[in-house]
Amino acid sequence: MAESRVKFGPFIRLVEVYFCTVVLTVLGYALLMPAGDFVYDITLLRILVVMVVAAGSVWLIEKRASITRRFVVISMAVVVVLSVLDMVFGGEYERIARVVTMPVLVTGGVLYFGGSLAIMLYFAWSPHAKEVFVEPLDDSTQPTHDPDENIYEKPFTWPWFRNLVIYYCVFSIAGHWAEIGFCWLIVLGVVMGDYDFSHAQLWDWWLCPYPAEGIAVVLIALVLFPFKEWVLKKTGGRVWLTLIISFLVNMLVCAAIDFTTGITANANYELWDYSNLPFNFMGQIVLQNTLVYSIAATFIVWVVYPLMAKWLHRMSPNAANGLFIGFVAFYVFLEVLYYVHIGPDGIVFG
Repeated sequence: MAESRVKFGPFIRLVEVYFCTVVLTVLGYALLMPAGDFVYDITLLRILVVMVVAAGSVWLIEKRASITRRFVVISMAVVVVLSVLDMVFGGEYERIARVVTMPVLVTGGVLYFGGSLAIMLYFAWSPHAKEVFVEPLDDSTQPTHDPDENIYEKPFTWPWFRNLVIYYCVFSIAGHWAEIGFCWLIVLGVVMGDYDFSHAQLWDWWLCPYPAEGIAVVLIALVLFPFKEWVLKKTGGRVWLTLIISFLVNMLVCAAIDFTTGITANANYELWDYSNLPFNFMGQIVLQNTLVYSIAATFIVWVVYPLMAKWLHRMSPNAANGLFIGFVAFYVFLEVLYYVHIGPDGIVFG
C-alpha cells in the first residue's frame, strides 16, 4: 500500500535536486561550449556518463527500485574515477583554473568530491535507504501472450511512443556513421561524388546527431514496415514479390525525403550539389544515392527494425523505460552541444 511506504526524507529529496541540477548544469555546459572546441576525449566520456547517471538515478529513485542503491553507488564511483582521470590526464584542471580563482576551484572540488562520497556512503550503508528502495523492477506488467505474437506495439500507447523515441535517438547517430561510410565509398572510387575532409561535422564530430536519419527510421516504423506487412498478406506470403514492391516504394519515399530536405535545407547548394552527376534532378537528388538509400531502407524494413522491435518487446517494461531514459539524456546533450550555442548575438541554432 502506498500509505505504508517509508517517506523519502530530506536527504533523498536533496539528492534528487542534486541530480536534476547536474543535468541542467551539463546542458548549460553544452550550451556555452562551441562544438568546434569540444574534442572526443575523457572529458566527453565523463560528461556523457554524468548525464546518463544523473537522469537514470532520478528515475530509479522515483521508482523506489531495489537496484537504486547499487546503481547510485557504482555509477557515482565510476563518475569519481573518471573525474580524477580527467583532472589529471584530460586537462580539465587547467581549463577550470583558467576561468575561476583558486579558492573557488578548491571549494568546488571539495563540494563535488565530498558530495559524491556522501551520496555513495548514504546509499551504500544508510538503514533508511535500505527501507525506502525495496520495489523490484520485475516483469509483472509484461504481456502474457507470446512475445513474438505481435512486435508492432499498439499505436498511441506509451510503449509505442517510447520505442519510436529510442529508434530516433539510435539512428540519428548511426545515420551519421552511415554517412561517413558512404563518403568513404566516394573516396575509394566505388561511387561517384565529391568529398571534403575539412567538413568537421561529418568527419570529426562522430557523435553529432543527424536528425534526418532518425526521422527516416521513425517513418519506416510508422509507414514502410506496416506497408511491407500489408503487401506480404495481399500477395499471399510471396516474399520476392513483396520485396520488389517494398523496394520500389522505399525508393520513392527516400527520393521524396532527400528532395524535400534539399529544397529546404540546401536551397543554395551550400551542402551538396549533384548537378555534375548523371541522372540527377535539380542537383538535389541523384539516382545512385537514391538507390543506396533505398537498399539501406529496405534492409532496415526487413531485418533491422523487426529485430529491434522484437528485442524491445521482449524486454520488461521497466528495463525498456530505463533504456529510454538513458538514450534521451545522451541524445539531448549531443543535440544541445552541436546545434545550440550562446554567442555574442544570443542563442544560435544549427
